[in-house]
Amino acid sequence: MIEGLNAEGTRRTTTWAVGSIGNDREIVVTNENWFSKQLQVEVLTKTSDPRSGDSTTKLTNVSLVEPDPALFMPPPDYTIKGVAALRLRRLPRAP
Repeated sequence: MIEGLNAEGTRRTTTWAVGSIGNDREIVVTNENWFSKQLQVEVLTKTSDPRSGDSTTKLTNVSLVEPDPALFMPPPDYTIKGVAALRLRRLPRAP
């Protein structure tokens, strides 16, 4: 569970031996990814790499509540002018 969401994760560790890429010591890089099937997005990603440092990206403040439909309505005085208005006139009106 991450932020209240079921998530499936994977961890991949890659190790480069001494001298394999011009390095004077072993390099170990770890990548961890957690995916929510419900949202179809990664909710947590962690990377640890001694060459670039540690990085974490996490989806936070997740709300599964339907948004207020009014948020998607144009203001009452809104009008479309130009070519876009001509295209909209051809569309059938919803009941």
